[in-house]
This record gives sequence, C-alpha cells and structure tokens, in this order.
Amino acid sequence: MKIWEKNYVLTMALLLSLLFGSLFFLQQYSFRQNLDKYCDNASINETQIEYAVSSYLYNGKEPGRLAMYCRRLQKQGIYLQVRSQGDVLAGSLPFPWEGRSEKDFQLVKRQGMPYLCIANTYPDFTYGAISILYLEEISSLYQSQRRQMHLLLGAAVFLSLLLSVILYYTMQRIYAPVRNIAHELRTPLTAIQGYAQYISLGNIGMEDILFAGSQIDLQAQHLNALIENLLIMGNLRDGKITMAHMEPGELIKGLRPYFPSLSIGGLEGRLYGDKNLLLSLLRNLISNTCRQGEDILLTIRGNAITIYNKDGHIPSDMLRLLNENRPIPQEMVAGRGLGVPLCHEILKMHHGVIRYQNLPEGGVNILASLWSYPRLRA
Repeated sequence: MKIWEKNYVLTMALLLSLLFGSLFFLQQYSFRQNLDKYCDNASINETQIEYAVSSYLYNGKEPGRLAMYCRRLQKQGIYLQVRSQGDVLAGSLPFPWEGRSEKDFQLVKRQGMPYLCIANTYPDFTYGAISILYLEEISSLYQSQRRQMHLLLGAAVFLSLLLSVILYYTMQRIYAPVRNIAHELRTPLTAIQGYAQYISLGNIGMEDILFAGSQIDLQAQHLNALIENLLIMGNLRDGKITMAHMEPGELIKGLRPYFPSLSIGGLEGRLYGDKNLLLSLLRNLISNTCRQGEDILLTIRGNAITIYNKDGHIPSDMLRLLNENRPIPQEMVAGRGLGVPLCHEILKMHHGVIRYQNLPEGGVNILASLWSYPRLRA
C-alpha cells in the first residue's frame, strides 16, 4: 500500500470514528431529553391521578367507579393499581407487579414492551395509606428513537461515502505532483551525473570542462523550474504557470541532449505555453515512444505536435486506456508510459488534447494539440 493510501485509510478511520461517535452521542442525548419530557409529563399525570383517586375515595363512590376510571386510562396507555393496606382497590396492570411502595421512578420492560413506572404512597384519613402504582407504555418513545437512529445512520453513511470519495481524490491529487516530481527527477539527474563523471575522469581539456559545467548548470536550472511548476500544478504552493510564445526550435535544442537521433519533419509557426512543461511533455512522449523503436519523427506546426514511430505498436487494451486518460495497471506498464499522467496534466494546463493511433500501414502516431478544445479525431 502506498504512503498516501495509508494516510487516506488512517484519515478516514479518524473521520468515521468522530462521525459515528458524534452520532451515537447525539442520539443518546436526544433520547435522554425525550425521556426526561416523558418523565415530567408522567409525574404531572400521576399527581392528577392521585387527586382523582382521593376524590373517588373521599366521596365514597363505589369501587366499580374507580375501576371504570382505571379502564379509561388504560385506553390511553396508562395502567394503575390502587392499594390500601395491602388490599387492591382497583387495578388495570397488564402483568403482576411487586415493587417498592415509596416514591420511585423506574424504566421496566415486560412482555417485550417498555413502561415508565412511578410508585407512590400517601396518607389518607379514611383508608390509612394509599399506594398508587402508575405504569405508562412508552413504546412510541423507543420507536421514535429507532426511526431517528435509522435516519441519522443513513445520513452518516451517505456523508461518510461522500467524504471518502472527496478525500480519496483530493489526496490522490495532492500526492500526484510528488509522484510526477520523482519521475521527472530521473532524466535531468542522469544527465547531471553523466557530465559530473565525465569531468571526474580528469583527462579532458578546459573547453570540455566548461561545456560539461554549463550543461550541468542548464540541467539544474531546468530541474528547478520544472519542480516549481509541478508544485504549482498540484496546488502545493502559490504561484502561476508562465505562458509565453516561443519558437519550436527552442524546444528542439532542449531535446537534442536526450535524443540525438531524433528526426525533425518540420517546424512551423510558434508555440504558446510554458517552456519547461512543454519540454517535459515532449521528452516523456518521445521517451515512451523510443521504447518501441528509435526511428522517431517529430513535427510541430503551430500548436499541433505530431510524433511518429514507424516501428511502434500499442496493444489495443492499452491504447483505449491512453486515449481515455484512465489509470494503467502496473502489470501493463512494463517500463512504458510512466509519464502519461504527467503528460495529461501538462496538456490540461494548456487546454490541449492528445490522441494515440496505431496506423494501418504500421507504426504509432501521437497527436497533441495545444489550446484546442474539440477532441482530436482518430
């Protein structure tokens, strides 16, 4: 697993922990708030019921009226048991209950149903002590809690998927310039190393030493400018890509040290873009083409660049991936196409398009057009 992928996994794990931890806390807090409201309402109801029961008992109404009162409350999901000195005066409990007689709040679950229980005892001059057991079914609270949990969970899953996609492509884009820089370092550093070894031989004249030193300085300048541009392209630092008109011959001079046998088919018009990025674009395209044969012809006409290799051939599955700018599996690369993503990034900066072709008569043709919004046709 690559470093940026490990960072992505760790970051997502942290975000998901925070997201679902906050979700659990929010859901529990909401449930506790709703439960407190149920308890407050139940306490008010129980107090009112005490007055009603006292009224029934004080007025000497027959026990049947108290039982009818209990049944009316039962239709509202409230169950009572009224006792005096151990005798049940009236009751509508859905199950037997043996609990505490003093003031007490409890949450109980019987027969799969949740109840809020309030037990209270108060003195009465006629009956001595009156005990009231108040039960209220609160399944609606738990159903509401489950619905809320499902909604929050669904929102959290959707948000986590959205965040994972955004974070994945953001981190991939952030680390892409680093990957491109590592690839682009190789060619200039190889040239610098070669000239340095040439100087270290010692058996060369002053003119050759000055030439090798100038080439080392030139490659170092190009390398520094390219790294700066890649960092700007990846939004890793502030800055602007410098666009300017240039003669095609300026790019050819920069290519000659790398491809001395490169054939030039024609140079017409002027190019507009960043010199270092366009030089990197051509170097990558030609380098990848060289892997299939070194008989390469470069033609530049205005903002249109054509690279032809008469000995080359691109497999059909890779050709489709190249033209669609899709990731190329590692097993298909086999030393080819290492700079393809960078080429597409450079062309994007120049509003350009690229097309790879296998010609019927043999060979590979690469068409790159700068500042051309319509797609090139095959």
